[in-house]
Amino acid sequence: MRIISLSVLLQIANLANAQVDFIGCATEAPSIRWESVLQGLIKKPLAENKHGKTMTSHYVIPVVFHVIHGGEPVGAYPNILQQQIASQVTIINQDFSGNGYNAANYPAAAFVNWANNQKIPLANIDQNGRIKIADFNIEFCLATIDNNGNSLTEPGINRINYLQEGWVNPNKFSTQATMKSYLDSIIKPQSIWDVKKYLNVWITDKSTLLNYAGVSSVPPLSGLPDLPGNATESTDGIWCFTKAVGSYTLFPAGTYVSTFIDGRTLTHEIGHYLGLRHIWGDLACGNDFCDDTPPASAENTGTPVYPLNAGSCASPSNNPDGEMFMNFMDYTRGPSKYMFTTDQKTRAQTVMLNSPFRNQLGTHNLCGTINSTNDVIGPNPIAVFPNPSNNHIQIGAGKQQILRIKILDRTGLIVKETTSSSISVQELPAGVYFVLVEGVNQNFSTKLLVSHH
Repeated sequence: MRIISLSVLLQIANLANAQVDFIGCATEAPSIRWESVLQGLIKKPLAENKHGKTMTSHYVIPVVFHVIHGGEPVGAYPNILQQQIASQVTIINQDFSGNGYNAANYPAAAFVNWANNQKIPLANIDQNGRIKIADFNIEFCLATIDNNGNSLTEPGINRINYLQEGWVNPNKFSTQATMKSYLDSIIKPQSIWDVKKYLNVWITDKSTLLNYAGVSSVPPLSGLPDLPGNATESTDGIWCFTKAVGSYTLFPAGTYVSTFIDGRTLTHEIGHYLGLRHIWGDLACGNDFCDDTPPASAENTGTPVYPLNAGSCASPSNNPDGEMFMNFMDYTRGPSKYMFTTDQKTRAQTVMLNSPFRNQLGTHNLCGTINSTNDVIGPNPIAVFPNPSNNHIQIGAGKQQILRIKILDRTGLIVKETTSSSISVQELPAGVYFVLVEGVNQNFSTKLLVSHH
């Protein structure tokens, strides 16, 4: 009896560890036809540029998190706090800028042999001869305007009570197929915001029988209408398990599946949203179509040590450097992942330039693209003066009756809240903020620049 009891306890422990360790992804690999078109688009600017260089643009993508809950108060799972969502935005901005959490752990000679053996271009290599950690020139901001042109009280957050919508609790679906069908046929079409203006992210609870935490749509490409698996205007976007959203390190008061959660599930899924494949190419030693990522025999989990699985793939050989487990497109625990590569950046930039659902993102002034400190975010009778400011600001609202004023940083976190129209900002770090004025009948917002120079 003691042996049986111990066996049962070990099984329970293994299941618990699997839940802590998982970062499973249900995103389907794009077809070869889709890949063929993308490769043609990647090579096109190279062929047209005499110097063999590509031009990159800087993008700021507005994000809306559709928080699906069952009537729980804000802060009670799964209706999580805005600070947990704000911590997630901080993480993806760090990761896609090449400054990901734990990037300092990148080994001093990581993939130097691979770079030399494969004659990887110098543009893909850092000053130490390693495969370079890439800056995608892509930024994310919480939308301040909703799909109907109204200012959002909580930037980037659309809270939806599934009971009021007549929907089923998402945790009732115990297979990947039934969950995906529910998302694509019910939740997404009935709540999606314009896919040419927003990155839609739905976060929900899930069944404990589902072993994945995220799924993304594949970006459609010009010239590829009606391909199976392609996103539509009613399904494009990303789903994530609520307990895998945000960063325990940045906001430990949130609700997470484990203390290892640090926002890398969404980083991974945004990679797919931008056209990236899994690091192992979804096959044993498969092709992710990025020359600067060594082949991998399969997905990696846990917290590996470099070098990992040296010689696991032979054509081309990844010996002696092994597999790039620290790449965001692997399955290792969040703290073990901290990089994208230059070829992955090229894929993402190509998708942003050519996908009809991506190439207009950031052009509608829906959040953080700052052209002028006086740019209006929505229909706006309010004035902030002086602007820029390093001390006090005064809020004027014309004939509008002010109920409350909130100042938010660029991640959407409230840093000041008051009913007074005279506000001190001298303690705020220099930077761009949003001033949200809640009126009797409508909310208004504008931008504020805090400068201490």
